[in-house]
Amino acid sequence: MFHDDDMCTFCGRFALEVESWAELVQPYRSMLATWDDEVTYFYGYYHHDCVRKFKRNSEFRAEMLGWICQGDHLITVRGGDGDLHDLRRIGLGYTDRVATLGAGEVFEDHRFNSWVFAEYAGPVHFLTLEDAEALARGLRLRGNAGGTSRFLPEDPGPAVAQWDLAELLDFLEITDLYRPMVEDLQPEYEFWGGGAKGSGYVLEYSLSCVRPIPVEVGDFFSSYLSDYTRKRIEDA
Repeated sequence: MFHDDDMCTFCGRFALEVESWAELVQPYRSMLATWDDEVTYFYGYYHHDCVRKFKRNSEFRAEMLGWICQGDHLITVRGGDGDLHDLRRIGLGYTDRVATLGAGEVFEDHRFNSWVFAEYAGPVHFLTLEDAEALARGLRLRGNAGGTSRFLPEDPGPAVAQWDLAELLDFLEITDLYRPMVEDLQPEYEFWGGGAKGSGYVLEYSLSCVRPIPVEVGDFFSSYLSDYTRKRIEDA
């Protein structure tokens, strides 16, 4: 039904973007597809659950952390000429591992007050200081509800403006993939606008859900932040 660029790389079905459920890796991140013999780089959409079920998710995790948990560094790729070349990749700088938990690890940015919780099963969750403080108080985080847009290669017609999330998921034929989110993570969906584009349609919307961060991450921050010294922007 939909073009490959709109699909989850791992299941081949449409990925409706929502933080901590279905996300996007941009090509400029230069993340290598070390588990794939046919392509050099990994980019595009992926469902978190699809990564968790992927047989080679340990390789996905290792490469994602290779990009996230370093500063700028060199990667080696084979070019079209068949030779190996060193390319500089911009790392995100989460260089300090500060916790090893039952479900994953927590890494801290060496310059800023931010962290990433990396599940052993593959997906990662970026956390601000405000996120960490909320988790430490036992609160559940809601993902970013900022608006985004997606191209739908088939025009849903004017009725899309009145659809709720269930109707949109049904149109996209992904109700089963998103059922755990709908049932357990309190999604909030709002249609913002849209319009025809060629034979398709550009949908503008907001969608957020409760982020499935384990309680143990909050327990860690409850202790860790009690004597944490905030980093200053001027020292970064």
